[in-house]
Amino acid sequence: MMIGILQGQNRLVSEAIQAFSEGDYQKAYEYSGDALVNIDELSGDYIAAAWYYLAKSRVQLLRLAMQAGDQEKLLKMQHALIESYIDYKEALKTADHQLQQDIEYDLAGLYNPILQTGLSALNTGNDPQQPENVRMAALKAAKGYLEAAKDISPTYLAADLLGQVQLALGDSSAAHRLFDESIRTYKAKPPAEGDFLMAYVVFRKALIESYQEKNNPKAIATLLDGENLLKKEYSRLNAAGTLKPQQLRAYEKGLRDLIRFELELYIEDETLADDALVRFREVMLLYPDDYDIHIAYANMMEKRDPRSAIEEYMTAISIDEGREIAYYNLGALYNNLGSENYLAGLNANDEQIADSLYNEANRDFRDAYRYMEAAYRLNPYSLETIRALVQLARSLGLDEQAEIYKEKELELRGF
Repeated sequence: MMIGILQGQNRLVSEAIQAFSEGDYQKAYEYSGDALVNIDELSGDYIAAAWYYLAKSRVQLLRLAMQAGDQEKLLKMQHALIESYIDYKEALKTADHQLQQDIEYDLAGLYNPILQTGLSALNTGNDPQQPENVRMAALKAAKGYLEAAKDISPTYLAADLLGQVQLALGDSSAAHRLFDESIRTYKAKPPAEGDFLMAYVVFRKALIESYQEKNNPKAIATLLDGENLLKKEYSRLNAAGTLKPQQLRAYEKGLRDLIRFELELYIEDETLADDALVRFREVMLLYPDDYDIHIAYANMMEKRDPRSAIEEYMTAISIDEGREIAYYNLGALYNNLGSENYLAGLNANDEQIADSLYNEANRDFRDAYRYMEAAYRLNPYSLETIRALVQLARSLGLDEQAEIYKEKELELRGF
């Protein structure tokens, strides 16, 4: 009796193989599925074959449904890729050498569609327009797909995307390990065409080191390593004559973004003040016309050397007169200088010195008002700028102007 049962279950696998060879993927899928219902009754290589043809026929059915645009069937098969991946993995457990090779070949073919499905789910999970429950479900799905893709082929891209999922799920330690793996994998085997979006893998890794680990020197080291990686890739592709215009743009943008983040970390960390001055001067020689870098340097110099900061803000304005931040920061800096001079005048014992300080304070306040007005003209909807103008106008005795700006503040606030 047992022999008959074994022959029956094994025969279902044989029929699945036959149906698949004849192109009847639906029957192959049904036969292999039926055989696995009683997996303990399968013998020898039939177990691996059943799992293999279940996965293989499902993939073919999915392909046909996509070609036919059969939305109803596609909806029913929305998890077909990951289910087939799981079935192939089951087949590998008992497959012989030849079948192992066939399975690995088929799995390699699943890498891109599984990766793309995971990426699509990640994008949904990161979409703030989606409800929270939808976003969380999408992130969990992305995690499953991208873990499968990474298992099939541990590429730098799979590690990076899975790291982004872990970061979105709040596991920064796992994300950091994956971003580090992505960078190491890329360095070990750079793709022939290059990928300058690696800048943002480095960026994310450094972000965790700075904001989660509170280790700015480590983050800066990561950013410098990333900058060197981009430069090395640029040299490699340029020497080979394969550097495309869009790659050059991606290289330049990625490199600047890494450098800007590096400079932000220098500004934030007072213990790196001396290194910051040296690095800023190096970068400003490389990018003399970069508005944001001049703004960052001026910001850092405000406490150390206010007059140098003023020069840098003026340089930024000469680069781009249409951006408000340099005007606003100049106005705020002059206001601070005016306040300091006024206070020093109050504390001066000599009347002549006090008058000189009051006059200097008045000039600073007038400069502050002038630059704040310039910032307001560029952005008349900034409450911070309007409030600063109210205070400066009052300090200068411009009561009418103070009332005008006070009314504008009330209009913006709505109460």
